[in-house]
Amino acid sequence: MTIKDAVYVYRLVGGDRLSWHGRYHTHGPNDYEFHIFLEGQGAFLLNRTRYRIEGNRLFLTRPREFHSILSEALEKPISYYAFLFEVDPLLAEDQKALELIRRSEQTQQKGVVIEGRTRFLLEELYFLSRAKEAANNRAAEYLLLSLIYQWYNNGNEPMDEASGSDINLETSGHSHKKNDHIERALQRMEKSIQEKMNTKDLAEEIGLSEEHFIRLFRKHLGMSPFQYFTRLKVEAASAYLVESFMPIKTISDYFGFENPFHFSRVFKKCTGLSPHQYRRTYSQRV
Repeated sequence: MTIKDAVYVYRLVGGDRLSWHGRYHTHGPNDYEFHIFLEGQGAFLLNRTRYRIEGNRLFLTRPREFHSILSEALEKPISYYAFLFEVDPLLAEDQKALELIRRSEQTQQKGVVIEGRTRFLLEELYFLSRAKEAANNRAAEYLLLSLIYQWYNNGNEPMDEASGSDINLETSGHSHKKNDHIERALQRMEKSIQEKMNTKDLAEEIGLSEEHFIRLFRKHLGMSPFQYFTRLKVEAASAYLVESFMPIKTISDYFGFENPFHFSRVFKKCTGLSPHQYRRTYSQRV
């Protein structure tokens, strides 16, 4: 399995960006593409069939299948990842993954539903697949394979045939069960990404004490609410760095960071690159 391209688009609303990302196109004989919509509402066209775009929804396009995001059907801004990958017909692990997808009870009628916390695995997949180092690219391919098992294996953990142990898709100890309070908090964060959010206020809003909320959040996502919200901001800001000429100070202000220095420090901590380095590295490859 070889990842050929990775794209992240933040809040696609129209114009030339929508025309490019939403173009009607197809791929090669062994090429598959995942389209993971994090937020927004609209329509995804696959061959002659329209499917509704909603948040945390995944669609898979197969070789020679024409597909596009329908610009005329856009209702709310869309944020999404797309991963184009080539399957090797001679590799048993690739064919096993495809067979798992084919056997899955999930269908393309509504798309596969993914959990909101998966977005950080997608972020890691995006960074690894776009890196220049071959080792990182290979790590991305293994991560994609693991995600396929997570999405299509009906909740069962994939087994590493060589060792007989489970493949860890997330940090050990995280809860895989949904929690209504956490889901409400995640939705609130995603809708308020340009704001400054206080953990105590958010806890009160969903009906929990601050201490219990932080403990519950860590149990389910492996990080504090503040850390998660900060990473959401960085994720969105990264798209602005790549797809616009907006000054870094303006992006910093737009997402509610204290100042450009604070933004740069946080951004580098999350991505390993400063905003300047990130823009210079990835803008050349878009």
